[in-house]
Amino acid sequence: MKTRETIAYRRLIGIVLLTLCFSLTTYAQKGLQIATLFEKYKDEKNVTYVELNGSILRSYRMTAYKSLVFEQVTPYKQEILQCLKQAIDTYQVQKTQEVNESGELRSAYYRLSRTTAQKGKKVNRYILYKVGKEDKATLVYIEGPLDEDELMEMLYKQ
Repeated sequence: MKTRETIAYRRLIGIVLLTLCFSLTTYAQKGLQIATLFEKYKDEKNVTYVELNGSILRSYRMTAYKSLVFEQVTPYKQEILQCLKQAIDTYQVQKTQEVNESGELRSAYYRLSRTTAQKGKKVNRYILYKVGKEDKATLVYIEGPLDEDELMEMLYKQ
């Protein structure tokens, strides 16, 4: 009988831990529809999902880094643009830089309003979006104490 109780207890602990891990992941992007894109498409065929953690994040002064690379963005484009628009419309964007070509968004940089991280510290949040050749696109979410200059230096470092 103790064995059944032990198994049930372990399952319960496992479920609680999984729920906690999921909630911490979404906490990083609280209030952003873009968080749903990472969960929805991370296992999709022809989509590459990257999430950094541990010492790599700390070395770049980040607390969260997620990216999706779409080999062919056309089927996903409308949903991505809707999520970006939601961030702008809800006044979460502090700074916007966009490049439009023939009326279509080709690249975007958004610095979002600062948010309080899990340990009570304020962190910066960024969304980057770029459509390249042959409709290959990259969507990135970054959060951490790094400032805009540090991010730009990382992005343009040779």
